[in-house]
Amino acid sequence: MRIYMVQRNKICSYCDTAYVTTQYKSKYCTPACRVASNNANARNKKESTRLSKAEKRIARLPVSEHWLWLSREVRRAGTVECLQGHTPETLTQLFELYNYKHRTYAYNPESRTSKFHTAHMSPVKGVHSVGCLHPHNLFIAPALANQVHSNKSYEGMGLSVSRASLKQKWLIADDTSDKDVLAKVVKYLGSVLVKYADNNKINTSPRLSQALWINNNIPDCGFTLNQLEKKGKRELDKMRATFENKELYEVDLSSKRSIVVALDESIRLTEQLPAGIHRDNIVFFTPVLRAVGAWLSREPDQEGLSSVLEQPYGAMWAPLKLREGMDASKLRDFVSFQTFQAMQGNQVDKKLVLNTLRKYLFATDISPDYSRSNDSIQKWHGDQYERFYKQVPMVQDAIISLGLCTKLQEYEYLEEAKVANAELATFESFNYVCGTDEYDYSMLNIQIEDDYQPNPSNPNLRRFIEPIYADF
Repeated sequence: MRIYMVQRNKICSYCDTAYVTTQYKSKYCTPACRVASNNANARNKKESTRLSKAEKRIARLPVSEHWLWLSREVRRAGTVECLQGHTPETLTQLFELYNYKHRTYAYNPESRTSKFHTAHMSPVKGVHSVGCLHPHNLFIAPALANQVHSNKSYEGMGLSVSRASLKQKWLIADDTSDKDVLAKVVKYLGSVLVKYADNNKINTSPRLSQALWINNNIPDCGFTLNQLEKKGKRELDKMRATFENKELYEVDLSSKRSIVVALDESIRLTEQLPAGIHRDNIVFFTPVLRAVGAWLSREPDQEGLSSVLEQPYGAMWAPLKLREGMDASKLRDFVSFQTFQAMQGNQVDKKLVLNTLRKYLFATDISPDYSRSNDSIQKWHGDQYERFYKQVPMVQDAIISLGLCTKLQEYEYLEEAKVANAELATFESFNYVCGTDEYDYSMLNIQIEDDYQPNPSNPNLRRFIEPIYADF
């Protein structure tokens, strides 16, 4: 008896191609379509899981310190459109800038004032525009300079939105709650926020967690939860420490030097700003700030400048000195003012800056003196020397590019660098391979039959005693 298989005409679920099959449950015309469909389903499932993770993080925006700060800044601007032009990367940069301002340790909790402000290049309260809350429009600046500058701006500098183009639906009233502000922020940022939340955790504020703990465990504290949430972290910590009869651990950190903050911001803006006149002016000030910082680091009673130029034990180097009869405070004020103006977008008179620097400072020696140092000292102070070795070439380049040294000093330095580079090139030409263990043999095929035994009667033999450095 002959059995006939039923032929069925079907449409491939993946490529929509018509095909004939005897299989009742067949969905795909070829195994390749079946594999491709399974991969597509896996990607869709992963995408839905990713979106779910992002949504869970976005739900925590009202309890995140970063986003509560952003809410306050948006309310101050009066519109969510001050977040125009953001990407997931620029949101990350914005919160890094927020964190950096806190790491300047310049906030006074008693007076609730800070030595530094987050300054806008295009002012947030401009007459005809609203300055954007964007890392390309913000920088950390001395508070006094920012207050004196007020809401002045320079045409074409920074990022802003014209007031005439603002949309009604994105406006924010002064009495709008943080929750409502952030709800509008979520709608405005849309997919940008989803991508950001997918790659970045949104953590609950320790300050709000502390406020909730006090509200739950100290019912007679005299404040409601809403009032506690408006208090600072240190004040809440003191309340809890008093309740638990514990001593509050406090670290008294000195605030960062203004020239260090200016140098850090100059480097950041150089990396982040788009190419143009504004960026070029800031690039010009990076070696200026580095050179002035190196000079200050060697002046008496000057602390907090090790990030510009370390002073490790045994290494002697004061690269720059103030000319006789010159007022150091005038030079510092001049550099501070010119740097602030450059970051705000004002045109820089580079010739004036260079001539002023050369009038006040001169180079004493371009290369450090290591004659008082040895391997033992450098090993003991390894971290300092490691930072110092990285800083030296940057300071040297700054001195040469600004013309603070003589032609002879520059020539001698370049000759020394040429010899050092030649030695390094010779060393690298050996194509050496480092051993991986103590029994790994040399790649140079050097063989020694017996251990070398020195002749004790040799009059030229000298015993080398390794120096031992003790830090006391």
